[in-house]
Amino acid sequence: MKSLIEELQVSLLQYDSDVNRKKWAKYIINENIALMDLTDLLNAEKHVANRFIWMVGDICELEPKVVFPAISYFFSQRDKTQITNFNRSLAKMFWLSGIPDEIEGKATTEMFNWLVDPNAIVSTKNYSLLALGNLTSKYEELKKELKFVIEDQLHKNSIAFEKCAKKVLARISK
Repeated sequence: MKSLIEELQVSLLQYDSDVNRKKWAKYIINENIALMDLTDLLNAEKHVANRFIWMVGDICELEPKVVFPAISYFFSQRDKTQITNFNRSLAKMFWLSGIPDEIEGKATTEMFNWLVDPNAIVSTKNYSLLALGNLTSKYEELKKELKFVIEDQLHKNSIAFEKCAKKVLARISK
């Protein structure tokens, strides 16, 4: 009998589809499988590793609390993995699942860095905006810094960024 990791490797390699990933995401949630038990997939073949982290994003959308216990580990791997746009996945996790206290400072700094990085993709920036916007309810003093960065970056980025930034600005300006 194949292990779950072996099954996931085969499936994620063979079937590059949202349907396949969402099927696995639901299975992991329904069977109460800890993501920490699957983290070896971060080091799998590139396509498998990429699809695994996208599946983690699917789990975030369906049941954010399932992802939370693994976020610190995923964050610790940010400079070690070869996964394409891994920072995007981290920012999405931070936005939907939250940021564990033990990495909150470093994660906040990283997200501000991603916002001003001209090489960061727009979805990384947008998820960072949303996650940082959420943090302002916990840390009032972040509002001023976030507003400053948004205003600085507003016209240096895409229309999609501008749209997200304006929504976050409106929310934190209340």
